[in-house]
Amino acid sequence: MRQWIDVIILIILIVLILPSLLVAMFSKRNPEMPPPHVDSYDEGESIQIKKSNATYTEPTITLYNHYTKSFESMPLEEYVVGVVAAEMPSSFEMEALKAQAVAARTLAAKKMRSKGGRGCTKYKGADVCSQFNHCQAWIPESQQRKNWGDKFEENINRIRQAVQETRGYIMTYEGQPIEVFFYSTSNGKTEDVAEVFSASLPYYKVVESPGEEGAPRYKETFSFTYDEFIKIFHSKYTNSGLSASKLDKQIKILSWTDSGRVRELMVGNTKIKATEFRTLYNLNSTDFSFRFEQGKVYIDTIGYGHGVGMSQIGANAMAKEGKDYREILKHYYRGVEIEILS
Repeated sequence: MRQWIDVIILIILIVLILPSLLVAMFSKRNPEMPPPHVDSYDEGESIQIKKSNATYTEPTITLYNHYTKSFESMPLEEYVVGVVAAEMPSSFEMEALKAQAVAARTLAAKKMRSKGGRGCTKYKGADVCSQFNHCQAWIPESQQRKNWGDKFEENINRIRQAVQETRGYIMTYEGQPIEVFFYSTSNGKTEDVAEVFSASLPYYKVVESPGEEGAPRYKETFSFTYDEFIKIFHSKYTNSGLSASKLDKQIKILSWTDSGRVRELMVGNTKIKATEFRTLYNLNSTDFSFRFEQGKVYIDTIGYGHGVGMSQIGANAMAKEGKDYREILKHYYRGVEIEILS
């Protein structure tokens, strides 16, 4: 009888203790396993975690190199290194460099003909060109060495690290690479894409971009004599009715965008969009105001660039606050996913 009691007690102990032992054993993560992959981030809410099982086969991209005036084919990641080297100072925080790498790769993926893109519209036969005012900037190693001198190895290693640690990743919206815009410095907020490029895209919203006040070109003033100002305006708008004797009363801002930039203004009898006015006078941004002093027009600007998408100075400021590249990108490009280029 005593033996049966011992057996029953043993069975009860096994039933009670074994599940706890199993949980303890299998809840310990293998230290050699990587952490879960973060694919979704919504500011103000918890980060959604999911594993990515996608594989990446690096494609080849065709570049029109305006330095050599020739077409070159190269691996995509090699191209991205040249873009980051051209578009962002290598001294920026690593997470800002990573954000730039993903943005550059996404822009390329959107244009690549092998991925369904239309390629570079300026140079037929190329996916992209190296001109910053058409596709995006890119510089070859020879130019990198010229720019950096004895700091070449240090700088290029940082950029290669940023590219390698984001290898293959792009931003997508509803499964497709997004249309990417980025620029140097904001006025404290980003701009709605429709205000600049006359097309609405759901992932571009007006968002805060703090921490840029100390940037080299955050504030800048442009000056013109009254005659110079009128001559420039008449080069495109000949019948504006401008007069040097009353110019200070002939310029009026009509409206502003939600980001605080100018939308439209009246110059003489001509209504003009701020984006066109900025181009005409080669201003830093459309956040501008006028002063008329001692026969001169002073135009004070805030920010440097069109304001749509990621501010590079803003990205660096976020990185300094401890944000990683995914958080940076998902702040500037709303509702996007960051996933492997397929």
